Amino acid sequence: MTAKSTTKKEQIIKTAMQLFAVKGSSSTSMQEIAELCGISKGSLYLIFKSKEELERSIYIYCFRMIHDPLQREEQETGRAPREKLRNQLEILLSHVYELREFLQRQFQEVAGRGITETPDWVAQNNAALLRWFQHKLELMYGPEILPYAGDLCLLSHGMIHASIKLLFGGEASVSIPDLADRLVDWLDILVSGLLAGQPAPLISSAVLAAWAEGYGENPRQSPLQLIKAMKLLLSEADGSHQEHAEDGLESLNILESEILTSHPRKAILQGMIANLQGYPVLSGELSQLKKQFAPFMQTSCGLHE
Repeated sequence: MTAKSTTKKEQIIKTAMQLFAVKGSSSTSMQEIAELCGISKGSLYLIFKSKEELERSIYIYCFRMIHDPLQREEQETGRAPREKLRNQLEILLSHVYELREFLQRQFQEVAGRGITETPDWVAQNNAALLRWFQHKLELMYGPEILPYAGDLCLLSHGMIHASIKLLFGGEASVSIPDLADRLVDWLDILVSGLLAGQPAPLISSAVLAAWAEGYGENPRQSPLQLIKAMKLLLSEADGSHQEHAEDGLESLNILESEILTSHPRKAILQGMIANLQGYPVLSGELSQLKKQFAPFMQTSCGLHE
């Protein structure tokens, strides 16, 4: 791609982002984008074959806008790991704040459309981010902190998310540099408390590893999706097993009704899952279902493999 075509592509992306920030992507036409760029609709389609391709290019552009300076900071020599992390937090918060109008509108649209799947390219980078965070913790605090990497990942994610909401809200006059300083201070306090108290990790190393591996696989299915798949598997059972399959379908219907209530009852979940144990064809889906129901159940119920 020539420098001229690259510049043109970036101009279209920036123009589309401005329109999406105001109107939302679903309410913005390719014709409007072309007119604001001063080109024909046909010329726009020569660069982006569809609106979906343009949207994907925008997300990748935003990702690189944040990722590239973070990587440059990571490669800086002569800085301690803690200083690098503090600078990276400032970079992240600064660029997210710069993109706030566009991002807020996109979050609203995604929620409105009920989209829950994570794009593959995002999932792969999430896995890399988890591994990077573990390495950063070890460099900053030593190998003794690694058993708590999962807990700290969860807490750090929450602190950053809350910080972004604080910046987006605009009610508090907090500077981004001060916020970056405080985030690293809070991480120090959390680490100090964990190492001093030595509680059992809430999130084990095995779970954290499973998170990283799971990011590269197909999107996680909801309990309702799993139950639907299980019903299909039982419905396709051959005639000799049809009566047995009907018992399983009844258990799945009860399970489906129960999880749609505001407070699923442990005894019902446990009983229906026990009924489904006798269907080998359901073993894969049932294993996933057990993991998703685990927060409702006690370990002694036998739902953990």
